[in-house]
Amino acid sequence: MPINTRELLDAVAILTDQQPTRVALKNSAKGAIVTGSSSFLGGLLAGPIGLFIGGTLGGLISYAMTNNQFKPISHIIQHDLTVRQQEQLKERIIAALSEFHPTDLMVIIPLLTGNVSAQKAVISTVISFLTNEMRMQIID
Repeated sequence: MPINTRELLDAVAILTDQQPTRVALKNSAKGAIVTGSSSFLGGLLAGPIGLFIGGTLGGLISYAMTNNQFKPISHIIQHDLTVRQQEQLKERIIAALSEFHPTDLMVIIPLLTGNVSAQKAVISTVISFLTNEMRMQIID
C-alpha cells in the first residue's frame, strides 16, 4: 500500500511540534541591523543614555518589522511547501526510515511516536531539507 504524502507529513508535523524549533524567515538580519544601527546612532548623539534609548527604539522597530516572521516547522510542512516539495520531503523521510522497513502508514505512525531514533532521523531529515533545499534558517 503506497504511503499517503499528506498523512505522512501531518504525522511529521505533529512530531516537529514537540521540538522547540522554528524557522526564521529572511527579516532576522534586518532586525539586527536596525537595532544595532539605532543603538549606535543613539550613542553618538546622546552618549550612554542614547545607547539605551536607541537600542530600545531599535528593538521595538525590529519587533514590528519581524512580527510573525518566525514559523513553526509544522506550519511550513503543512502550508508553505509546494506539492513537489512535499513529495521530495516524503521521499527523504522514507529514505531516512528505510532501515526501519515501513511498508504503510499503520507501521510509520507508531514507529514515529514510539521510536526515539526514528524520530531523530525524521527531524534531522526535515531540518536538512528545509536548510539545504528551501534555504531556510532553523532556530532553536
